[in-house]
Amino acid sequence: MQLFSLIAALLALLLYSDNSLAKAQPSKVTNGCTECHVCSTPTLEDPCLRGCPRPRVTPQELKLGPDRILINEIEAEYEPVDFSHRLHAEMTAMDRGCQDCHHFQEIGGITACKNCHPPDAADDNLEQPSLKGAYHRQCLGCHQDWSHDTACEICHVKKGETPPAHAGMPKSGSRFKGLVQPEKKVWNSTYGGGTVVTLFHRNHTDKYGIDCASCHHAEGCASCHAKSDQTTTEIRHSEEALHGICNSCHAEMSCDQCHLKTEAKAFSHDRTGWPLKGYHERLSCKRCHGNSHHFTKPSPDCNSCHKSWDMKSFNHKLAGLSLNEEHVEISCEECHPNRNFALTPTCSGCHDADISYPAALPGTKMK
Repeated sequence: MQLFSLIAALLALLLYSDNSLAKAQPSKVTNGCTECHVCSTPTLEDPCLRGCPRPRVTPQELKLGPDRILINEIEAEYEPVDFSHRLHAEMTAMDRGCQDCHHFQEIGGITACKNCHPPDAADDNLEQPSLKGAYHRQCLGCHQDWSHDTACEICHVKKGETPPAHAGMPKSGSRFKGLVQPEKKVWNSTYGGGTVVTLFHRNHTDKYGIDCASCHHAEGCASCHAKSDQTTTEIRHSEEALHGICNSCHAEMSCDQCHLKTEAKAFSHDRTGWPLKGYHERLSCKRCHGNSHHFTKPSPDCNSCHKSWDMKSFNHKLAGLSLNEEHVEISCEECHPNRNFALTPTCSGCHDADISYPAALPGTKMK
């Protein structure tokens, strides 16, 4: 079964490559291995693949397709397959988009699979297999790459049997099997200004909210999803392509900001001169900086965000300090002149010089 799955996956990769689209979209086709492999002797352990520049599926395009599809054209031994179309469509952002499945499509609509793949087609025609062959070749290639499991029961339920609770694909948003996410990645470059480039990968995904497809588009599943006893497949980008990925967010940065002589330190908001404390420490970056792909610098004036602060609506505990009874009724301006909350609070409006913040607190600090 594993050998069959591997052969099916390889056939899917070869026959559904961009070159096979030549019939539908005439273009100059070359057969050189270097279109996909950056080395002269690729192996299964080290395929040395390069990234493929393919268009992404937009959220608007996803809305055009159905949520689920019942595949029942050739049911015999098994019940019809309840195919979660929208979930699979979302995954295609990591590969060729809708064209992963809907190849050779004319402009203006999606044709039914059976219009090109008749159920009774000859089994030895690998270029245009039967409907059963087309379905299985589509599914096996991705499932072998993604979950490393191509058991029939993943999609099929035998006639008369009750489907198990785990049948079918996981719900949207669940963690995929074998997901490998590094804390950071370090590269050595030939740039004269600095040869070491450090990417804090987990910061980009967990802290900045960058989705995987923004950087790993068209790399497929195996670059991130590994079997427990295997490593992930390394995708090697050209220097131009790699800079293109980073520059999509960091276009205004100079080379020396990434190319250093030693490994960089992870980003800390303290380095900006604005250490995050209390309430702000729990906020996502985009709450203050907007679009996670193109962060903007917010105004240091607290009033730019907190225009409606007053004693009745503001809970001072959110600032990390619970005011005592003597201070809870005092107006904000008494401790924060001109409502400039970025400055250290002052006590001189009510107290002598021997009382100052933070030596004397107007309440209790929150843990």
